[in-house]
Amino acid sequence: MTRFIRWLACAVLAFSLAACGFQLRGTAGSTVHQMPFGSVYLSGGDGSLKPYLRTALRRQPHVTVTVSAKDAEAALTITEEKVSKDILTINSVGKVNEYQLIYRVTARLSQRGVAWGPDMTVIVRRSLGYSDSAILGKEQEESLLWNDMRRDAAEQLVTRLGYLKEAPGEHAGTQP
Repeated sequence: MTRFIRWLACAVLAFSLAACGFQLRGTAGSTVHQMPFGSVYLSGGDGSLKPYLRTALRRQPHVTVTVSAKDAEAALTITEEKVSKDILTINSVGKVNEYQLIYRVTARLSQRGVAWGPDMTVIVRRSLGYSDSAILGKEQEESLLWNDMRRDAAEQLVTRLGYLKEAPGEHAGTQP
């Protein structure tokens, strides 16, 4: 009897989650927008964002990342990539308590040299607590945060690419 009640409770929970629209991250079938291109070439930038962009684009249905610009329908060029580390808070003796990490990337999608909409700018911010007593640990945490920020920026860029529907040169001049 308790086995049946547990099974029933699990079924009710699953149906409740499905009814409220809950979906696991990355499995949203109806919210994935069709990319306006079938193949894309990545260029520009210092290379730190490209692996994350490549991974995010490969997860999209019907999109391939090419190694040559001439084999691709579109080219995604990273035109600007900036990182900054600013002091966010200090303690009563003037030592840093917290930093703000800012990662800014600007990219342009083009087809045969013609822009496929306006440049897309993504800004990702994270705060990093700091302590002089744990310098090595904080350096590792900072490195992990930068990687997470690059991954997040790549996901945001790919999401914005999914909303581009217009042909190159016919954009209205607004940022997606």
